[in-house]
Amino acid sequence: MIARPDSRLLRVANGFTLLEVMVSLLVGTLIVGGVMGVISASLQFNLRLKEKSLIQPVLEAAAQEILADPVKAEQGDLTLNDMPETPTVAVRLTLVEVGPSAPFGERSRPLYRVQLLYRGEQLEFSLMVPRDRSR
Repeated sequence: MIARPDSRLLRVANGFTLLEVMVSLLVGTLIVGGVMGVISASLQFNLRLKEKSLIQPVLEAAAQEILADPVKAEQGDLTLNDMPETPTVAVRLTLVEVGPSAPFGERSRPLYRVQLLYRGEQLEFSLMVPRDRSR
């Protein structure tokens, strides 16, 4: 009688072990998670960019209106009636103190720092408001 070799010893390893499958699942999950994070950040950036592109023209229109008539800056919030949905832009004025050594004389107009606020965005510029308001 011929002895048969033990079948457990001759078994050829076909397929993957449980440990290999677990490691590959972990690596795959990390890669997919990283890709999803990048996609999410990209979508959020695009949304913020779109919102800014809608807000910036409103701020620029308010600045043009104030530059055309500087007295409007002292009246507080500015409502843009010519634009759709008539947006209201908050106007904040800060007087810029000019020291005694400045080249401006006593007859100069006061210098203000104008800050326009609309939906969390802002636009700043300087403005000299005329003393004679009868314009």
